[in-house]
Amino acid sequence: MAVEPKISKSQFIRGLQCPKNLWLYRHKKELAPEIDSQKQALFDTGHDIGELAKAYFNGGVEVTESYKEIAAAATTTQKFISEGHDIIFEATAVHPIDGSYSRIDILKKVPGTDQWDLIEVKSSTSVKGYHVDDMSFQYHVFYNAGFRIRACYMMVIDNTYVRQGAIDPSQLFMMEDIAPLVFSKQGEVENVAGQLGYILERKDEPDVSIGARCFAPFECDYKAHCWKHVPEYSVYNVFTKAKADEVVKRHSTFDLAKLASDLLPTGNKGIDVASFLSGKTHIQPALIKSFLANLRYPLYFLDYETLMPAIPLFDGTRPFQQIPFQFSVHIQDSPGSKLVHKEYLHKQKTDPRPDFVHNLVDACGQDGTVIVYNQAFEMARNNELAQEFPQHAAALAVLNGRMLDLLVPFRSRWAYHPKQNGSASIKAVLPAFTDLTYEGMEIDNGGEASLQYLMFMQGKLSDEDSQALWKNLDAYCGQDTYAMKVLLNVLEKSAQEN
Repeated sequence: MAVEPKISKSQFIRGLQCPKNLWLYRHKKELAPEIDSQKQALFDTGHDIGELAKAYFNGGVEVTESYKEIAAAATTTQKFISEGHDIIFEATAVHPIDGSYSRIDILKKVPGTDQWDLIEVKSSTSVKGYHVDDMSFQYHVFYNAGFRIRACYMMVIDNTYVRQGAIDPSQLFMMEDIAPLVFSKQGEVENVAGQLGYILERKDEPDVSIGARCFAPFECDYKAHCWKHVPEYSVYNVFTKAKADEVVKRHSTFDLAKLASDLLPTGNKGIDVASFLSGKTHIQPALIKSFLANLRYPLYFLDYETLMPAIPLFDGTRPFQQIPFQFSVHIQDSPGSKLVHKEYLHKQKTDPRPDFVHNLVDACGQDGTVIVYNQAFEMARNNELAQEFPQHAAALAVLNGRMLDLLVPFRSRWAYHPKQNGSASIKAVLPAFTDLTYEGMEIDNGGEASLQYLMFMQGKLSDEDSQALWKNLDAYCGQDTYAMKVLLNVLEKSAQEN
Protein backbone atom coordinates (compact mmCIF):
# COMPACT_ATOMS: atom_id res chain seq x y z
CA MET A 1 0.00 0.00 0.00
CA ALA A 2 1.43 3.35 -1.06
CA VAL A 3 2.36 5.75 1.72
CA GLU A 4 0.55 9.08 1.82
CA PRO A 5 2.77 12.04 0.77
CA LYS A 6 3.47 14.24 3.80
CA ILE A 7 6.34 16.74 3.53
CA SER A 8 7.74 18.44 0.43
CA LYS A 9 11.22 19.82 -0.06
CA SER A 10 10.16 23.43 0.59
CA GLN A 11 8.24 22.36 3.67
CA PHE A 12 11.28 20.46 4.94
CA ILE A 13 13.39 23.62 4.58
CA ARG A 14 10.74 25.54 6.53
CA GLY A 15 10.69 22.94 9.26
CA LEU A 16 14.46 22.75 9.40
CA GLN A 17 14.58 26.47 10.14
CA CYS A 18 11.72 26.23 12.62
CA PRO A 19 9.17 23.45 13.23
CA LYS A 20 6.61 26.05 14.23
CA ASN A 21 7.00 27.73 10.85
CA LEU A 22 6.02 24.47 9.13
CA TRP A 23 3.11 23.84 11.51
CA LEU A 24 1.70 27.32 10.90
CA TYR A 25 2.17 26.93 7.16
CA ARG A 26 0.12 23.75 7.15
CA HIS A 27 -2.47 24.51 9.84
CA LYS A 28 -2.87 28.31 9.95
CA LYS A 29 -2.86 29.37 6.33
CA GLU A 30 -4.78 32.54 7.18
CA LEU A 31 -1.65 33.84 8.96
CA ALA A 32 0.53 33.56 5.87
CA PRO A 33 1.38 36.94 4.36
CA GLU A 34 0.28 37.68 0.82
CA ILE A 35 2.89 37.11 -1.86
CA ASP A 36 4.20 40.61 -2.53
CA SER A 37 5.64 41.86 -5.80
CA GLN A 38 9.23 41.26 -4.70
CA LYS A 39 8.61 37.62 -3.82
CA GLN A 40 6.56 37.07 -6.97
CA ALA A 41 9.46 38.49 -8.97
CA LEU A 42 11.76 35.90 -7.39
CA PHE A 43 9.33 33.16 -8.41
CA ASP A 44 9.13 34.53 -11.95
CA THR A 45 12.90 34.76 -12.22
CA GLY A 46 13.23 31.19 -10.97
CA HIS A 47 10.76 30.03 -13.61
CA ASP A 48 12.61 31.85 -16.40
CA ILE A 49 15.94 30.40 -15.28
CA GLY A 50 14.37 26.96 -15.05
CA GLU A 51 13.22 27.21 -18.64
CA LEU A 52 16.72 28.14 -19.77
CA ALA A 53 18.12 25.22 -17.78
CA LYS A 54 15.93 22.84 -19.77
CA ALA A 55 17.50 24.20 -22.94
CA TYR A 56 20.89 23.19 -21.51
CA PHE A 57 19.85 19.57 -22.07
CA ASN A 58 18.56 17.92 -25.21
CA GLY A 59 15.61 15.57 -25.50
CA GLY A 60 14.18 15.80 -22.02
CA VAL A 61 10.58 15.02 -21.10
CA GLU A 62 8.62 16.82 -18.41
CA VAL A 63 6.34 15.64 -15.63
CA THR A 64 3.43 18.08 -15.90
CA GLU A 65 1.11 17.07 -13.07
CA SER A 66 0.37 19.87 -10.60
CA TYR A 67 2.24 20.14 -7.33
CA LYS A 68 -0.76 18.70 -5.52
CA GLU A 69 -0.82 15.58 -7.72
CA ILE A 70 2.17 13.94 -6.08
CA ALA A 71 1.25 10.29 -6.58
CA ALA A 72 0.30 10.87 -10.21
CA ALA A 73 3.59 12.75 -10.83
CA ALA A 74 5.57 9.86 -9.31
CA THR A 75 3.69 7.43 -11.54
CA THR A 76 4.44 9.51 -14.64
CA THR A 77 8.12 9.61 -13.66
CA GLN A 78 8.24 5.81 -13.52
CA LYS A 79 6.41 5.63 -16.85
CA PHE A 80 9.04 7.85 -18.48
CA ILE A 81 11.82 5.71 -17.03
CA SER A 82 10.23 2.51 -18.34
CA GLU A 83 9.97 4.13 -21.77
CA GLY A 84 13.72 4.71 -21.74
CA HIS A 85 13.89 8.45 -21.27
CA ASP A 86 17.26 9.60 -19.90
CA ILE A 87 16.40 13.20 -18.97
CA ILE A 88 13.28 13.96 -16.96
CA PHE A 89 12.28 17.44 -15.86
CA GLU A 90 10.30 17.72 -12.60
CA ALA A 91 10.87 14.02 -11.85
CA THR A 92 8.96 13.09 -8.70
CA ALA A 93 9.49 10.48 -5.99
CA VAL A 94 7.91 9.62 -2.64
CA HIS A 95 9.79 8.14 0.33
CA PRO A 96 8.13 4.75 0.97
CA ILE A 97 8.26 5.05 4.78
CA ASP A 98 8.14 8.66 6.04
CA GLY A 99 6.09 10.05 3.14
CA SER A 100 8.57 12.79 2.20
CA TYR A 101 8.21 13.72 -1.45
CA SER A 102 10.29 15.65 -3.90
CA ARG A 103 10.38 17.03 -7.42
CA ILE A 104 13.89 17.40 -8.77
CA ASP A 105 14.40 20.00 -11.48
CA ILE A 106 16.33 17.55 -13.66
CA LEU A 107 16.83 13.80 -13.29
CA LYS A 108 19.54 12.66 -15.71
CA LYS A 109 20.57 9.07 -16.31
CA VAL A 110 24.28 8.24 -16.37
CA PRO A 111 24.89 6.75 -19.84
CA GLY A 112 25.39 2.98 -19.90
CA THR A 113 24.41 2.48 -16.23
CA ASP A 114 21.36 2.25 -14.01
CA GLN A 115 22.50 5.32 -12.05
CA TRP A 116 21.05 8.81 -12.06
CA ASP A 117 22.26 12.35 -11.39
CA LEU A 118 20.12 14.77 -9.40
CA ILE A 119 20.32 18.31 -10.75
CA GLU A 120 18.71 21.27 -9.00
CA VAL A 121 18.64 24.71 -10.65
CA LYS A 122 19.14 27.85 -8.56
CA SER A 123 18.98 31.53 -9.50
CA SER A 124 22.13 32.34 -7.54
CA THR A 125 25.78 32.51 -8.48
CA SER A 126 27.08 30.11 -5.84
CA VAL A 127 25.96 27.21 -3.68
CA LYS A 128 24.44 28.34 -0.37
CA GLY A 129 24.14 26.37 2.84
CA TYR A 130 20.40 25.94 2.47
CA HIS A 131 20.95 24.61 -1.06
CA VAL A 132 22.84 21.72 0.49
CA ASP A 133 19.91 21.08 2.84
CA ASP A 134 17.58 21.24 -0.15
CA MET A 135 19.54 18.66 -2.13
CA SER A 136 20.11 16.48 0.93
CA PHE A 137 16.36 16.15 1.33
CA GLN A 138 15.93 15.34 -2.36
CA TYR A 139 18.56 12.63 -2.15
CA HIS A 140 16.84 11.25 0.96
CA VAL A 141 13.62 10.86 -1.02
CA PHE A 142 14.98 9.56 -4.32
CA TYR A 143 17.49 7.17 -2.78
CA ASN A 144 14.90 5.61 -0.49
CA ALA A 145 12.44 5.43 -3.39
CA GLY A 146 14.86 3.07 -5.12
CA PHE A 147 16.97 5.36 -7.32
CA ARG A 148 20.71 4.75 -7.51
CA ILE A 149 22.23 8.22 -7.32
CA ARG A 150 25.73 8.91 -8.64
CA ALA A 151 26.01 12.70 -8.26
CA CYS A 152 24.08 15.66 -6.82
CA TYR A 153 24.58 18.79 -8.91
CA MET A 154 23.64 22.34 -8.12
CA MET A 155 23.18 24.21 -11.37
CA VAL A 156 23.91 27.88 -10.65
CA ILE A 157 24.51 31.00 -12.72
CA ASP A 158 28.00 31.88 -13.88
CA ASN A 159 28.27 35.61 -13.23
CA THR A 160 31.32 35.90 -15.50
CA TYR A 161 29.17 35.06 -18.53
CA VAL A 162 28.85 38.00 -20.90
CA ARG A 163 25.89 38.04 -23.22
CA GLN A 164 26.54 38.39 -26.92
CA GLY A 165 23.44 37.78 -29.00
CA ALA A 166 20.95 35.16 -27.81
CA ILE A 167 21.42 33.71 -24.32
CA ASP A 168 23.67 30.64 -24.45
CA PRO A 169 22.53 28.25 -21.68
CA SER A 170 25.74 26.23 -21.98
CA GLN A 171 27.66 29.35 -20.90
CA LEU A 172 25.11 30.87 -18.54
CA PHE A 173 25.16 27.94 -16.11
CA MET A 174 27.82 26.07 -14.19
CA MET A 175 27.44 22.76 -12.36
CA GLU A 176 28.82 21.90 -8.94
CA ASP A 177 28.63 18.38 -7.54
CA ILE A 178 27.89 18.55 -3.82
CA ALA A 179 27.33 14.82 -3.32
CA PRO A 180 29.88 14.46 -0.47
CA LEU A 181 28.09 17.15 1.53
CA VAL A 182 24.74 15.57 0.74
CA PHE A 183 25.85 12.10 1.80
CA SER A 184 27.18 13.43 5.11
CA LYS A 185 23.79 14.96 5.98
CA GLN A 186 21.63 11.89 5.49
CA GLY A 187 21.45 10.92 9.14
CA GLU A 188 20.32 14.44 10.07
CA VAL A 189 17.76 14.56 7.27
CA GLU A 190 16.22 11.24 8.27
CA ASN A 191 15.89 12.34 11.90
CA VAL A 192 14.46 15.76 11.09
CA ALA A 193 11.99 14.42 8.51
CA GLY A 194 10.63 12.01 11.10
CA GLN A 195 10.35 14.72 13.75
CA LEU A 196 8.57 17.08 11.39
CA GLY A 197 6.05 14.39 10.54
CA TYR A 198 5.27 14.12 14.25
CA ILE A 199 5.03 17.92 14.61
CA LEU A 200 2.48 18.11 11.80
CA GLU A 201 0.23 15.59 13.54
CA ARG A 202 -0.10 17.84 16.59
CA LYS A 203 -3.39 19.67 17.03
CA ASP A 204 -1.87 22.53 19.03
CA GLU A 205 0.63 25.12 17.86
CA PRO A 206 4.14 24.02 18.91
CA ASP A 207 5.84 26.02 21.64
CA VAL A 208 9.08 27.05 19.96
CA SER A 209 11.23 29.92 21.21
CA ILE A 210 11.83 32.84 18.89
CA GLY A 211 15.29 34.19 18.18
CA ALA A 212 18.05 34.13 15.60
CA ARG A 213 16.39 31.19 13.85
CA CYS A 214 13.63 33.57 12.74
CA PHE A 215 16.04 35.38 10.40
CA ALA A 216 18.10 32.69 8.68
CA PRO A 217 18.28 31.47 6.04
CA PHE A 218 15.20 33.66 5.45
CA GLU A 219 13.12 35.94 7.62
CA CYS A 220 10.17 33.83 8.73
CA ASP A 221 6.79 34.47 7.11
CA TYR A 222 5.18 34.26 10.55
CA LYS A 223 7.46 36.66 12.42
CA ALA A 224 4.62 39.14 12.91
CA HIS A 225 2.58 36.39 14.60
CA CYS A 226 5.33 35.09 16.85
CA TRP A 227 6.93 38.45 17.73
CA LYS A 228 3.82 40.36 18.84
CA HIS A 229 5.20 40.69 22.37
CA VAL A 230 8.63 41.96 21.27
CA PRO A 231 9.24 45.75 21.25
CA GLU A 232 9.77 47.30 17.81
CA TYR A 233 13.29 48.24 18.92
CA SER A 234 14.69 45.40 21.00
CA VAL A 235 17.87 43.50 21.83
CA TYR A 236 17.71 42.01 18.33
CA ASN A 237 18.29 45.47 16.86
CA VAL A 238 21.47 46.18 18.80
CA PHE A 239 23.23 42.83 19.22
CA THR A 240 24.17 40.20 16.71
CA LYS A 241 21.39 37.63 16.47
CA ALA A 242 23.42 34.98 18.34
CA LYS A 243 24.37 37.47 21.08
CA ALA A 244 20.75 38.60 21.34
CA ASP A 245 19.68 34.97 21.85
CA GLU A 246 22.16 34.73 24.71
CA VAL A 247 20.94 37.97 26.32
CA VAL A 248 17.31 36.87 26.14
CA LYS A 249 18.13 33.45 27.58
CA ARG A 250 20.11 34.88 30.50
CA HIS A 251 17.93 37.87 31.34
CA SER A 252 14.47 36.80 30.14
CA THR A 253 13.70 40.05 28.35
CA PHE A 254 13.67 41.59 24.89
CA ASP A 255 13.33 45.08 26.35
CA LEU A 256 16.47 47.21 26.30
CA ALA A 257 15.14 49.32 29.15
CA LYS A 258 15.23 46.29 31.45
CA LEU A 259 18.92 45.53 30.89
CA ALA A 260 21.63 46.72 33.26
CA SER A 261 23.76 49.50 31.78
CA ASP A 262 26.89 47.34 31.76
CA LEU A 263 25.16 44.91 29.37
CA LEU A 264 24.41 47.55 26.77
CA PRO A 265 26.67 47.98 23.73
CA THR A 266 29.23 50.73 23.26
CA GLY A 267 30.23 52.68 20.15
CA ASN A 268 27.57 53.63 17.62
CA LYS A 269 25.15 51.04 18.94
CA GLY A 270 25.64 52.54 22.37
CA ILE A 271 24.61 55.94 20.99
CA ASP A 272 21.55 54.34 19.40
CA VAL A 273 20.45 52.77 22.67
CA ALA A 274 21.14 55.86 24.78
CA SER A 275 19.12 58.00 22.37
CA PHE A 276 16.30 55.48 22.33
CA LEU A 277 16.13 55.18 26.11
CA SER A 278 16.34 58.94 26.72
CA GLY A 279 14.17 59.93 23.78
CA LYS A 280 16.73 62.63 22.94
CA THR A 281 18.43 63.37 19.64
CA HIS A 282 22.21 62.93 19.64
CA ILE A 283 24.07 65.75 17.88
CA GLN A 284 27.80 66.43 17.51
CA PRO A 285 27.90 69.97 16.07
CA ALA A 286 31.67 70.27 15.65
CA LEU A 287 31.92 67.12 13.53
CA ILE A 288 28.92 68.13 11.44
CA LYS A 289 30.41 71.58 10.90
CA SER A 290 33.67 70.01 9.74
CA PHE A 291 31.75 67.81 7.31
CA LEU A 292 29.81 70.78 5.91
CA ALA A 293 33.04 72.68 5.32
CA ASN A 294 33.62 70.39 2.33
CA LEU A 295 30.66 71.84 0.42
CA ARG A 296 31.38 73.82 -2.72
CA TYR A 297 28.55 75.50 -4.63
CA PRO A 298 26.79 74.76 -6.90
CA LEU A 299 25.46 71.68 -5.12
CA TYR A 300 24.18 68.67 -7.09
CA PHE A 301 21.99 66.23 -5.14
CA LEU A 302 22.25 63.04 -7.20
CA ASP A 303 20.64 59.59 -7.11
CA TYR A 304 20.50 56.59 -9.50
CA GLU A 305 18.00 53.80 -10.05
CA THR A 306 19.23 50.53 -11.49
CA LEU A 307 17.98 47.13 -12.53
CA MET A 308 19.92 43.94 -11.89
CA PRO A 309 18.48 41.11 -14.02
CA ALA A 310 19.57 37.56 -13.32
CA ILE A 311 19.40 36.86 -17.04
CA PRO A 312 21.32 39.65 -18.82
CA LEU A 313 19.13 41.72 -21.13
CA PHE A 314 21.76 43.47 -23.22
CA ASP A 315 24.87 42.51 -25.14
CA GLY A 316 28.03 43.10 -23.16
CA THR A 317 26.33 42.66 -19.78
CA ARG A 318 26.60 39.93 -17.14
CA PRO A 319 24.07 38.23 -14.86
CA PHE A 320 23.07 40.47 -11.93
CA GLN A 321 25.05 43.41 -13.29
CA GLN A 322 23.74 46.76 -12.06
CA ILE A 323 22.37 48.66 -15.07
CA PRO A 324 21.52 52.32 -14.36
CA PHE A 325 18.38 53.49 -16.14
CA GLN A 326 17.39 56.67 -14.29
CA PHE A 327 18.91 59.55 -12.42
CA SER A 328 17.54 62.56 -10.58
CA VAL A 329 19.56 65.63 -9.70
CA HIS A 330 18.44 68.69 -7.74
CA ILE A 331 20.79 71.63 -8.24
CA GLN A 332 21.32 74.59 -5.92
CA ASP A 333 23.58 77.27 -7.39
CA SER A 334 24.18 79.21 -4.17
CA PRO A 335 23.05 79.23 -0.51
CA GLY A 336 19.35 80.01 -0.34
CA SER A 337 18.79 79.87 -4.09
CA LYS A 338 15.90 77.94 -5.61
CA LEU A 339 16.41 74.29 -6.47
CA VAL A 340 16.49 73.29 -10.13
CA HIS A 341 15.53 69.71 -10.95
CA LYS A 342 16.92 67.67 -13.84
CA GLU A 343 16.31 64.00 -14.53
CA TYR A 344 16.75 61.24 -17.05
CA LEU A 345 14.63 58.12 -17.43
CA HIS A 346 15.21 55.67 -20.28
CA LYS A 347 11.86 54.82 -21.85
CA GLN A 348 12.88 52.43 -24.61
CA LYS A 349 13.48 48.68 -24.46
CA THR A 350 17.15 49.16 -25.27
CA ASP A 351 20.34 49.36 -23.24
CA PRO A 352 19.84 52.49 -21.08
CA ARG A 353 23.52 53.11 -20.42
CA PRO A 354 24.64 55.08 -23.51
CA ASP A 355 21.94 57.74 -23.12
CA PHE A 356 22.13 57.61 -19.33
CA VAL A 357 25.83 58.44 -19.17
CA HIS A 358 25.59 61.15 -21.83
CA ASN A 359 22.76 62.92 -19.99
CA LEU A 360 24.43 62.41 -16.61
CA VAL A 361 27.66 64.12 -17.59
CA ASP A 362 25.72 66.98 -19.16
CA ALA A 363 23.43 67.46 -16.11
CA CYS A 364 26.17 67.53 -13.46
CA GLY A 365 28.30 70.32 -14.88
CA GLN A 366 32.02 70.72 -14.22
CA ASP A 367 32.24 72.31 -10.76
CA GLY A 368 30.61 72.08 -7.35
CA THR A 369 29.92 69.30 -4.88
CA VAL A 370 27.93 66.25 -5.95
CA ILE A 371 25.98 65.04 -2.90
CA VAL A 372 24.88 61.40 -2.80
CA TYR A 373 23.63 59.04 -0.11
CA ASN A 374 26.00 56.06 0.10
CA GLN A 375 28.56 57.13 -2.47
CA ALA A 376 30.03 53.65 -2.90
CA PHE A 377 27.00 52.77 -5.02
CA GLU A 378 27.08 55.72 -7.43
CA MET A 379 30.88 55.66 -7.67
CA ALA A 380 30.86 51.96 -8.57
CA ARG A 381 28.27 52.55 -11.30
CA ASN A 382 30.34 55.45 -12.65
CA ASN A 383 33.48 53.30 -12.71
CA GLU A 384 31.61 50.60 -14.63
CA LEU A 385 30.24 53.16 -17.08
CA ALA A 386 33.74 54.55 -17.60
CA GLN A 387 34.97 51.10 -18.63
CA GLU A 388 32.11 50.57 -21.07
CA PHE A 389 32.11 54.13 -22.46
CA PRO A 390 35.71 55.35 -22.38
CA GLN A 391 34.77 58.58 -24.16
CA HIS A 392 33.14 59.63 -20.87
CA ALA A 393 35.79 58.17 -18.56
CA ALA A 394 37.50 61.46 -17.76
CA ALA A 395 34.23 63.26 -16.99
CA LEU A 396 33.06 60.39 -14.78
CA ALA A 397 36.35 60.40 -12.87
CA VAL A 398 35.91 64.12 -12.20
CA LEU A 399 32.33 63.48 -11.12
CA ASN A 400 33.47 60.86 -8.62
CA GLY A 401 36.10 63.21 -7.28
CA ARG A 402 33.44 65.83 -6.55
CA MET A 403 31.24 63.48 -4.49
CA LEU A 404 30.36 63.99 -0.85
CA ASP A 405 28.51 61.23 0.98
CA LEU A 406 25.56 62.52 3.00
CA LEU A 407 25.29 59.12 4.66
CA VAL A 408 28.52 59.72 6.60
CA PRO A 409 27.24 62.04 9.37
CA PHE A 410 24.20 59.82 9.99
CA ARG A 411 26.11 56.53 9.80
CA SER A 412 28.79 57.98 12.07
CA ARG A 413 26.10 59.08 14.55
CA TRP A 414 27.08 62.73 14.42
CA ALA A 415 23.33 63.19 14.04
CA TYR A 416 21.02 60.49 15.35
CA HIS A 417 17.31 60.54 16.19
CA PRO A 418 15.71 57.96 18.51
CA LYS A 419 13.08 57.16 15.87
CA GLN A 420 15.76 55.78 13.53
CA ASN A 421 15.76 52.47 15.44
CA GLY A 422 19.38 51.82 14.61
CA SER A 423 19.15 52.45 10.86
CA ALA A 424 21.00 55.16 8.93
CA SER A 425 19.16 54.50 5.66
CA ILE A 426 17.54 57.54 4.10
CA LYS A 427 14.15 55.82 4.53
CA ALA A 428 14.73 55.82 8.31
CA VAL A 429 16.53 59.15 8.71
CA LEU A 430 14.17 61.31 6.64
CA PRO A 431 10.93 60.70 8.60
CA ALA A 432 12.83 60.73 11.90
CA PHE A 433 14.21 64.26 11.42
CA THR A 434 11.51 65.75 9.15
CA ASP A 435 7.83 65.48 8.30
CA LEU A 436 8.64 63.91 4.92
CA THR A 437 8.09 60.20 4.33
CA TYR A 438 7.98 57.63 1.54
CA GLU A 439 4.73 56.16 2.84
CA GLY A 440 1.87 56.21 0.37
CA MET A 441 4.06 56.49 -2.72
CA GLU A 442 3.27 54.04 -5.52
CA ILE A 443 6.99 53.21 -5.62
CA ASP A 444 8.62 53.63 -2.23
CA ASN A 445 11.90 51.72 -2.47
CA GLY A 446 14.67 50.96 -4.93
CA GLY A 447 13.81 47.28 -5.15
CA GLU A 448 10.29 48.03 -6.32
CA ALA A 449 11.60 50.60 -8.82
CA SER A 450 13.99 48.02 -10.26
CA LEU A 451 11.32 45.32 -10.39
CA GLN A 452 8.72 47.42 -12.19
CA TYR A 453 11.27 48.73 -14.68
CA LEU A 454 12.39 45.16 -15.41
CA MET A 455 8.75 44.26 -16.12
CA PHE A 456 8.69 47.09 -18.69
CA MET A 457 11.92 45.83 -20.27
CA GLN A 458 10.48 42.32 -20.48
CA GLY A 459 7.39 43.60 -22.28
CA LYS A 460 5.05 42.76 -19.39
CA LEU A 461 3.48 46.23 -19.09
CA SER A 462 0.77 47.78 -21.25
CA ASP A 463 1.26 51.26 -22.67
CA GLU A 464 -1.04 52.61 -19.96
CA ASP A 465 0.91 50.83 -17.22
CA SER A 466 4.18 52.11 -18.68
CA GLN A 467 2.94 55.70 -18.56
CA ALA A 468 1.97 55.24 -14.92
CA LEU A 469 5.41 53.73 -14.26
CA TRP A 470 7.20 56.79 -15.66
CA LYS A 471 5.19 59.04 -13.36
CA ASN A 472 5.86 56.87 -10.31
CA LEU A 473 9.57 56.49 -11.03
CA ASP A 474 9.96 60.24 -11.49
CA ALA A 475 8.24 60.83 -8.16
CA TYR A 476 10.33 58.26 -6.30
CA CYS A 477 13.78 59.15 -7.66
CA GLY A 478 12.98 62.86 -7.34
CA GLN A 479 11.99 62.32 -3.71
CA ASP A 480 15.39 60.76 -3.01
CA THR A 481 17.33 63.79 -4.22
CA TYR A 482 14.96 66.33 -2.67
CA ALA A 483 15.26 64.39 0.59
CA MET A 484 19.03 64.92 0.52
CA LYS A 485 18.55 68.69 0.33
CA VAL A 486 16.12 68.55 3.26
CA LEU A 487 18.57 66.47 5.30
CA LEU A 488 21.39 68.85 4.45
CA ASN A 489 19.23 71.60 5.94
CA VAL A 490 18.88 69.45 9.08
CA LEU A 491 22.65 69.12 9.34
CA GLU A 492 23.22 72.84 8.78
CA LYS A 493 20.81 73.65 11.58
CA SER A 494 22.33 70.98 13.85
CA ALA A 495 25.82 72.39 13.31
CA GLN A 496 24.68 75.61 15.01
CA GLU A 497 23.58 73.87 18.22
CA ASN A 498 25.58 74.52 21.38
